[in-house]
Amino acid sequence: MSGIIWLASYPKSGNTWLRIFIENLFRNTKEPAEINDLGIVRTNDNAPQLYQDVSEGDIFGLTDSQLHQYRGVIQSRLASGSETTFVKTHNAMQNFEGLPLIYLEHTVGAVYLLRNPFDMVISFSDHYQISYDDAIEAIASPSHRVKTTKQGVFQILAGWSNHYRTWHSVNNLNPHLIRYEDMVRNPVKSFGRFVKFLGLPKNDERLKRAIRNSSFAEVSKQEMKSGFLERSRSDQKFFRSGKVGGYKSLLSDSQIGKIVDGHGELLFEKGYITKSGRLRV
Repeated sequence: MSGIIWLASYPKSGNTWLRIFIENLFRNTKEPAEINDLGIVRTNDNAPQLYQDVSEGDIFGLTDSQLHQYRGVIQSRLASGSETTFVKTHNAMQNFEGLPLIYLEHTVGAVYLLRNPFDMVISFSDHYQISYDDAIEAIASPSHRVKTTKQGVFQILAGWSNHYRTWHSVNNLNPHLIRYEDMVRNPVKSFGRFVKFLGLPKNDERLKRAIRNSSFAEVSKQEMKSGFLERSRSDQKFFRSGKVGGYKSLLSDSQIGKIVDGHGELLFEKGYITKSGRLRV
């Protein structure tokens, strides 16, 4: 079946890790795949080259409104091959100026990666070079967006809770949910469920090899040796620590409280806090 399977997430939620796993799973080689040579999930939906390929001139002279006009054509091209295409996105499932950010007619499925916002906001802050307080404010804004740069065309993230809701309130679209914390704590079960979602035959040896070849230790080693082409210029390193709960030594009680106040409903729904607001992650 041709069409796009979206790998959707808020930034810094494990999307790149999943892409590297997919690469190792499909290559099925003894040696780990190179993180700078990912051919299975080849592209992000905001990659400037996609827009340049359908534009008659330099895209960096265009407004966001003009760039947005190309999304439908681009996604149609991505979906037009003979096989399913994986595409990474951080966009919310919503419209911009009357046109979709994600075109359902070119979509055959979606995977949604969810990471607790306490840890996510630390990586988010580092990636975008903003303070923790500004990051907490950004992920609470239902209109939060990332501007167009040489590295990527603008994206509308919305807030952390809003982003999740937009992807899980679409008729006939039931994204396969992967929690980052499960990827860390029980990778065999978490990635195994993803492999089952793809409809691939069960193969424990192949699964465990792909997990091992895409581990945090392996990708960090590769980044230290050769760098990572997708790392933004502001990042000292893309793969930071990968731990769950690292926020506890970095965020104040007040900052944690603001995140709980802003996202309590979804935090409780996904098991990150108790009904009384006690942290569970």
